[in-house]
Amino acid sequence: MSATPASRPPIQRSETLAPRAAVAMFGLLLVAYAVNAMDRMVFPVLLVEVRAEYGFSLEAAGLQATVFALGMGLAGLPAGRLQRLLGRKRTIVAGTVVFSVATALTAASAGFADMLLWRVLSGAGEALQLAAIITVASSAFPARRGVAIGSVNMAFAAGSVIGPAFGASLLEDYGTWRAPMLAYGAIGVILAVAVVLLVSPLLTEAEPSAAAAAHIGGAASLLSRNPLVLAAVITLFGLADFAFIGLYASYLREELGFGSGSAGFVVGLSGLAAFASPLGGHLVDRFSPRVVLAALNVAVAACGCALFLGPGSAGWQGTFSFLFGLFASSGVYVAAAGYLVKSVDAANVSRAAGMFVTCVYVAASVAGLLFSSLVATAGWTVAAMVQIVGFSAVGAALALALRPDLFSTTTTPARDHS
Repeated sequence: MSATPASRPPIQRSETLAPRAAVAMFGLLLVAYAVNAMDRMVFPVLLVEVRAEYGFSLEAAGLQATVFALGMGLAGLPAGRLQRLLGRKRTIVAGTVVFSVATALTAASAGFADMLLWRVLSGAGEALQLAAIITVASSAFPARRGVAIGSVNMAFAAGSVIGPAFGASLLEDYGTWRAPMLAYGAIGVILAVAVVLLVSPLLTEAEPSAAAAAHIGGAASLLSRNPLVLAAVITLFGLADFAFIGLYASYLREELGFGSGSAGFVVGLSGLAAFASPLGGHLVDRFSPRVVLAALNVAVAACGCALFLGPGSAGWQGTFSFLFGLFASSGVYVAAAGYLVKSVDAANVSRAAGMFVTCVYVAASVAGLLFSSLVATAGWTVAAMVQIVGFSAVGAALALALRPDLFSTTTTPARDHS
């Protein structure tokens, strides 16, 4: 039985929108999600100014850069339940508004504690938005789930490219780090209103009908073998990837001597690579999870070695920043989300989406603090070898424990050509 509200029964696939309308509406959801990336990728670039104003230590600044993930992690599993209570569209709108308001309030922070609160709340809003959009991607486009989920991360890539560049421009024009935060908060609220007015429940609330048989097989519980192995792989990935996201800009500026503009450009290249996310989704739709996740994690580890052991030139750092984003954001992130959705049966898709958000972002919430503590103790190179390279290597080994035969499959109903 569906857990959607009794007053609004689930919309079956026979009632779906025309393909162009569905893609256009899904595109608007992706634009709303891109605003998250604008803030996520610009805030680490602004940390130097934030630290200078508030007197934060490197450890405190690292926590501020990634603590949003704690809000995401705590809200991830509840987001699956909220979708069934409110519906996916309302969950997306609520998440977008919460995220955007909290982003704007960050600019009004009096000190460490209230800034921490706004960053956590912004993450909670993003969790509601992201989990619901992943569920929409899986349910509205069942035959191409991997590519649809990859498109969600491609939206993050767009924001990742725009965020640092536009944020650095606002910083220079207005002379304050608050300008980008206020601007991104306002854009998010405007897009939430656009989703209310322009996105139809025929897209967001659609459920595969029994006749369509779009999602067959998979585990009946999140506590089964494949979901649990994937949860461990995702957790390790969160610790590694968000160490990079949260503090790589600080490494460039403080250790290698990059300016804010050049650091923003190099960091932005890692986000640019996420435009290849649909290709990562294609891997999910076509190949074994053991091979894909193991290979991608090894590639992330190799890029981590290149970034922190190699030369400090802009060309070298930019190249491997791009490759890191390619294998991490377009690769592991997309593949792990897609495979987790495929590891469960149709009844647990929204729960799996919430589990993905919880696993990756609870880990990410402490990634900056752990990484900065390792940096303070042993230096940037040792910290990177432990947290970025080491955790990725362990994730690759764990991926080999997956059972491909236990994953769900999709079918397309036969058409009557008579």
